[in-house]
Amino acid sequence: MSQAILISDNEVINSLYEVNLRAYVATNVTIKNSFESALRLLEESPNIDAVICFRKLKSDQTDVKDFRAALVAKKLNIPLILLGGEEETIQNTIIIKNRYDIKSLLQAMAKILQITAKDMAALEVPKYFPIPLRLFSQVKQTDCDIYFRNQKEDFEYEFFKIIEKNSMIETGLLKKYLNEGVEHLFIDSTMRLHFIALASSEIVSELNRDDITHEEKLEIISQGMGVVAEEAFANDLISENMANISRACIQSIQKTIKDVPKFKRLLMMLLENKADYCYKHSIISTYIATEILKNISWGSEEQANKVAFSLFFHDLYLVPIYKKYPNAISEEDLLFNDEVEDSDKEIILDHAKRAGQLVKTFPKCPMGADMIVTQHHGMTSGEGFAVNYKDDISPLSKIMIISEEVAASIMMTSKENEKIVVKKEIILEHLYEKYKNHTYKKIIKAFEEVEL
Repeated sequence: MSQAILISDNEVINSLYEVNLRAYVATNVTIKNSFESALRLLEESPNIDAVICFRKLKSDQTDVKDFRAALVAKKLNIPLILLGGEEETIQNTIIIKNRYDIKSLLQAMAKILQITAKDMAALEVPKYFPIPLRLFSQVKQTDCDIYFRNQKEDFEYEFFKIIEKNSMIETGLLKKYLNEGVEHLFIDSTMRLHFIALASSEIVSELNRDDITHEEKLEIISQGMGVVAEEAFANDLISENMANISRACIQSIQKTIKDVPKFKRLLMMLLENKADYCYKHSIISTYIATEILKNISWGSEEQANKVAFSLFFHDLYLVPIYKKYPNAISEEDLLFNDEVEDSDKEIILDHAKRAGQLVKTFPKCPMGADMIVTQHHGMTSGEGFAVNYKDDISPLSKIMIISEEVAASIMMTSKENEKIVVKKEIILEHLYEKYKNHTYKKIIKAFEEVEL
């Protein structure tokens, strides 16, 4: 197994980074809370494949350049992965601009270890997989058995089941093991990726940090949406834990939309983000819908909150499908793609209905949100896609429909790393051509006043 040092004083994400590196690139991680302590370890154990660190730590004023200089002075030619900060040239260093971008971290580590995606997929893991004890505190009820590992006199290990599947995880039990110096508990290795996705909701607590950038916030929201989508896809309900994650993400989406001064700036950040189509589409649609409501007589903050909630959930069942077919750029693209399995096409056709049923399980769901979500493709039943858009659906669903159409048009014509040019006149021409009904035209008229 490869070895890495993570220099971090952020306890919220240490365990999450550790377990992801172990699960996906077979890397054992030793965590140090200062550059000095990491340097001491490197002097004692120079056989380290990489050092992962943040540009600065709250408790350590050492700059990463000083740390790199110290490595050079001691002739420790070890690759460095730097999380956060602007791109610059630092010797033997891979810089990841967004410190919460776990996917890029894993890719950087794979590059250093010279392993391919195929190698990662074929990774062999033991029967029991270690999970840092702290991650268990983020999961109230486990959907897999949890084991304690005991070392026998002959240096072999034996595993004892301590928590049954579908049981509550007692805080007292975790504290007992923590006080005894236990660092890891174990689960069946076949459940490791599902558990990591569930536990990664821990990172959502980072959204309230004062030093977080808009780009980093968007990455965290993307991860939060992914966690909720996976859980919804598996269970068809929103638990209290998932509801808390959803609320935090929705509030952050609304705050980001408000705080980013210009739409083109928001759009550029989204295009640079590696998240999937569903996520980017939802953010842009939320921005457009919020602005449209400002230009409608009956629009209010309550209506804006309801639409933001609905747009977070409306395509949730498509998130795993877009991950499965990453080159797809729309529902229509998926439906007419011969490579997409029939079972996935059934979900695509029914995703509005399923999402509407899902939000009914949301604790204290906003009144009428289930209907808004169900009708977001113009069908009262939530099944299929409307060809002729009629008046028999919710007014907020109509705003979602127009907002989604605008978002889709913008995403089709905007390219990553190119100058952003939003051709509003062409979008308006398309909208007036497609939506003939008077009530839709009033919403399109409100969109005309939106500054892009």
